[in-house]
Amino acid sequence: MLMQWFILAFIASILWAVVVIVDKFILTHYIKDAVSYQVFLALTMLPFLIFLLPFTSHNTNSSTPIILPVIIILLGVVMGLVYVLYNKALLIEEVSRVTPLFYLSPLFVLLFSFMFIGEGLSLRRYVGIGLMVFSAVSVSVSLRGRNRDGDRHSYRQSHSHSLHIALSPALLMILVLDIMNAGKDVISKLILSHLDYLSYLFWFLLGNIAGRPLLLLIPHNREKTLMIIKTLPLKVYLLSFISSSLAWAGYVLYFKAVSMTYISLVSAIPTTQPFLVFIFATLLGLFYPGLIEEKTDRRSLTIKGIAAVSVLIGAYLILS
Repeated sequence: MLMQWFILAFIASILWAVVVIVDKFILTHYIKDAVSYQVFLALTMLPFLIFLLPFTSHNTNSSTPIILPVIIILLGVVMGLVYVLYNKALLIEEVSRVTPLFYLSPLFVLLFSFMFIGEGLSLRRYVGIGLMVFSAVSVSVSLRGRNRDGDRHSYRQSHSHSLHIALSPALLMILVLDIMNAGKDVISKLILSHLDYLSYLFWFLLGNIAGRPLLLLIPHNREKTLMIIKTLPLKVYLLSFISSSLAWAGYVLYFKAVSMTYISLVSAIPTTQPFLVFIFATLLGLFYPGLIEEKTDRRSLTIKGIAAVSVLIGAYLILS
């Protein structure tokens, strides 16, 4: 049972790493607007919603409190809207730096799960989660130099420059998303004690799809989105459909894992995603140069290598 939830959560992380690469590619080359992309993705999610419908009809019965689907739909609406921040971050930052910032979420899950549902873990597991979060965040930090005129340069250019640690400009946007995502996970854990995970996912996806068109209430967003969607080639629709299918298949596995053990543990496993994204982006860069921009200099490789070791140690402490 222990390894089962871990395997489910890890496979979900692999699927989501692929989705991040696809998101970055589409946002960079085709839909250079975060709001338009969120609305566009709602169209590609509809087939998966239809796929989940018979499972939901079978599993949801008269004993299920009517308030639960309402709460889940509202969660889906809110998360569908706030993910605009994630897409904005992808537009302004390197993909393997955005992803780590996103996985500060387990720290908030630890706090919220302790405060609201009384989850407590052993010290070893707390250390393991901390190491995994550290590994994710470490690759979002860059070392830069600044000269007397205020211009930024590489640290290697001059030893006379003072050393500055510059956090990604996407930090604040993703931090808000982290807090929202952690709250969603803890509420999900409470609900999954009353409702099966496939029914939960159906109502959550329904809210996610229904919420995104609300972004079109702003005239500027509506005009821009319609113009972009009309000009997209068929391959973008196909690629986005595959990406959405992978993303929600990952959610099926993730929420199944959540229903099996502590939410604090499950939420820590996707912190492996930055390392997975880096591997996928680097491999793509080797075979298709210019498709995805990813730094592979010695310093970047060293930082990400240390992060990978931290992930492995953290996973061992969680599972041992």
